[in-house]
Amino acid sequence: MDARQRRTRARLAKTILELAAKRPTSEMSVSEIAARAGINRSTFYQHAAAPCELLESVLAEELTELSVTHLATVSADDAPAAIARLTVATLRHIDDRADIYRVGLDDDVIGASLQPMLNRIFTATILDIFDRGAISLPHEESLSPEQRDVFIRSAANFVSAGFVGASRVWLDTPGPRDIEGFLQLTGELLPSWWPFDADAESVLAPAVEVTPQHL
Repeated sequence: MDARQRRTRARLAKTILELAAKRPTSEMSVSEIAARAGINRSTFYQHAAAPCELLESVLAEELTELSVTHLATVSADDAPAAIARLTVATLRHIDDRADIYRVGLDDDVIGASLQPMLNRIFTATILDIFDRGAISLPHEESLSPEQRDVFIRSAANFVSAGFVGASRVWLDTPGPRDIEGFLQLTGELLPSWWPFDADAESVLAPAVEVTPQHL
């Protein structure tokens, strides 16, 4: 992506984030977004096929950047703290984009829900942690390769869906939202073998600003 494309992408990201805080993408048109971003429709389609795809890609890039930042060197030794820190960073992201996620996760949203996107991103992140060998499975020595694969994929989808569901509940609580309380609740809900240390040093440290690579 060259400099001109990055500038266009930045304008599109700004526009879709502003609009998505007010109404679901199913109520937006490509023409409206393109006009507000100062581009034409054909340029829009170089970046996304529809408003919902544009919003999902912008949010997904922000979430992926958080994973890269907090899990770049994750190992079995530091996984409990690293995963807790990523959880905090993700909650701060959701809190910063609260209006967008309230609209996008509303039960009445049809065809433009952000829940599938969040499930995909979180599941992929968890599978990556497994691939790095940072999570030890219970009774792993007794599992066949096929059983291990099923266990890992099931665990990734299970934990991901649970986190999305708990985040929706947390999002409905009044501000300022209690991140520390969410961490303690998550620690109680997760299986005992899952690496998660809500009390680890620096877990609740001030956020480090992350600039998405496409902006």
